[in-house]
Amino acid sequence: MATVCTGVQRDYLESLNYMRSMITETERDLDNLKLSFYQCSETDEDKYEEYLKQCDNWLLQANNHLRRREVTLEVIDGEVKIVEMLNQLRETEADGDTIVAITELWENLKVASEALQTTVSKFQTNVLNRLKMYCMSYTSSNIRLDVTSRYTDEVSGYLSDLETVILNSHTLLKSFPGGLHQELFTNTRFSERVLVCCDQKAFPILRYIPDLTEKVLSMCAVARKWLDRDETYVYEINNYIRETRTMTRKRAEVLKTEKEKQKKVVKTVKAASILCQNNKQKLQKIETELNELEHQITSVMSEKKDKCVEKQQKESMVDFLKISISQTKRNYTLQLKRSRLLRQVKELEQMLEFIENELSAMHEQVVVKVQEKEVQKEKVETSKRSCNTLRSELERFTENLDQLEAEVNDLSGQLLQLEIIHTIKTSPEKVEEIYERPTSVKLAPSLKEKIKRRRKMAHNTGRLK
Repeated sequence: MATVCTGVQRDYLESLNYMRSMITETERDLDNLKLSFYQCSETDEDKYEEYLKQCDNWLLQANNHLRRREVTLEVIDGEVKIVEMLNQLRETEADGDTIVAITELWENLKVASEALQTTVSKFQTNVLNRLKMYCMSYTSSNIRLDVTSRYTDEVSGYLSDLETVILNSHTLLKSFPGGLHQELFTNTRFSERVLVCCDQKAFPILRYIPDLTEKVLSMCAVARKWLDRDETYVYEINNYIRETRTMTRKRAEVLKTEKEKQKKVVKTVKAASILCQNNKQKLQKIETELNELEHQITSVMSEKKDKCVEKQQKESMVDFLKISISQTKRNYTLQLKRSRLLRQVKELEQMLEFIENELSAMHEQVVVKVQEKEVQKEKVETSKRSCNTLRSELERFTENLDQLEAEVNDLSGQLLQLEIIHTIKTSPEKVEEIYERPTSVKLAPSLKEKIKRRRKMAHNTGRLK
């Protein structure tokens, strides 16, 4: 698997190098264009400056000639103004060399302008369109990752810069015939040299080609930055995948361990709940028994009261019969009745004694039950507190577990997103598409050949004049 990934990575890097080669081709074409336009054999800004000074001198000579002929001078800021100057020079019979030189400049500008139009269009098609299609983050809007956000922000800046420079280049190229949009000129180190060596107020046309070549160079530089950033992005994605995979695995292991702990906590809570419920049931049973004892005591007390009243009544009757018997002759019936009452009083005394003993036993039972109730109440309170504590602990544990699970899911989502991005960016299909030739751009004829051909025509025109 590692070998396959390395191969895929290598193919992706080769495709970036292919795009870099197209940028290099643009830079090479630009160097050739400069050599032709500045009429030199080596890429040297001093040589470029020397050519522009010569052009500036020819234009100054033309202006001096026209001023002597009392012709109103115009700012040379486009092709139309050059043609008008040439016509005025011919009409006022200016020096032939001046006419030839300015005609050559005109032809040189036209050929270079056409070549730059082709170069910019070719760059837009071959480089920018490929960058827009293939050097992207490929991130989902649902998942925001720091690594993709940074890349997207930077690439958006590169895209904006390139589109702005290309738009300005096209606009400047289109303005060449009627009058240059000078506000689109770019300030660079070389442009500062042009400002010093040439009269930019009178002849802004001399800054036209230097500015466009600087724009193309800046486009190539930004495109290289974009490609370098895309390569770095893939390496960052690789590292992020490894780190995220490791982190996801570790957090998943922690989650598994915590879930096992949660099961034990749940069992503990269930056991505590059962214990609490059992204690409540025992307390309820003791309270029920106490209530029953109180009812029994009430009932026995009522019975005791009735028996005492009955005993008092019978004792009163015994006393009454005793008096009656003593005051009368022996009356067997009364004596028998009194004996029966005495026996009943005796029985009542025994019964009251039994009831008293029973009440005493009941009161002892009540004391025991009250003690049991207090003990059981304390057990209930203790089990309640324990159960509530365990439930709170379980809630916190579950909350932490939910957060951990969300974290693992988030990491898994990030990992999946990163793997999708890496797979898309390095897929053989995407890499192959980079090599496919975009819509072809019609190439201009050789710049040198066109200049040579038009230069001959200019010389012939000068001789005729």
